Amino acid sequence: MEPFSKARIKLIQSLQHKKYRQKYDKFIVEGLKITRELILERLSIVESVYISNPDYQAILENLIESDRICQVTPQQMHQISQMSTPPGVLAVCALPPEIHLPEHVDDLRIFYLDSIRDPGNLGTILRISDWFGLDYVILSPDCVDIFNHKVLQASMGSALRVKTCVLDKVELLAFGEGKIYACDAEGKNIFTTTPPQGGIIVLGNESLGVSGEIAHQVKEVFAIPGDKSLGAESLNVASAAAIVAAWWVK
Repeated sequence: MEPFSKARIKLIQSLQHKKYRQKYDKFIVEGLKITRELILERLSIVESVYISNPDYQAILENLIESDRICQVTPQQMHQISQMSTPPGVLAVCALPPEIHLPEHVDDLRIFYLDSIRDPGNLGTILRISDWFGLDYVILSPDCVDIFNHKVLQASMGSALRVKTCVLDKVELLAFGEGKIYACDAEGKNIFTTTPPQGGIIVLGNESLGVSGEIAHQVKEVFAIPGDKSLGAESLNVASAAAIVAAWWVK
């Protein structure tokens, strides 16, 4: 492992930004649970682990070679951590290989996320997709980056298990082969509608919903019924994702 030098600190700090994650093909995760899961499930991408909490040393030394572990002081951890209260372990990882989609969507269950900007929402949707066993989650290019640390924290590790890729709207429409659906308040009640066997369900932006470019070309629109007279005008997109996923895979 490279020494914990000023250059190394600067590199790790730069990974807080998407352009540098892409430049160096690296990202960081923080926390014992997600680091442990990564080592157990994707050891090949874990490049180095920095520990400031000595209690974690013995736990991780049993899982990964000691030359990939570096002990740092709490002050040094504060320099590289993205959290106001660092959890005591930070891993630098290589970005995983790009996922390639199959040729057809016939029997696949896929979410397409149309301009999801909130890291908490994206992380939660990935966790939901992992829980319900969706085959893929496709993101529009203007979604928040999956390797944003807030997304990784909210997904509780699911961001690195779910198969994801990025497609623009033109590519989506070509790939979907007429089996693209949308979730919107004006659609058919999902509780009285048979879910599609397979295909792509589009979840729209937190405030704008599904973009017109997609909405005008979907096969059907599904809705989660609610009582707007009680005051709520809409349902959080991550909450909607959970309900739709449960309905789809029931």
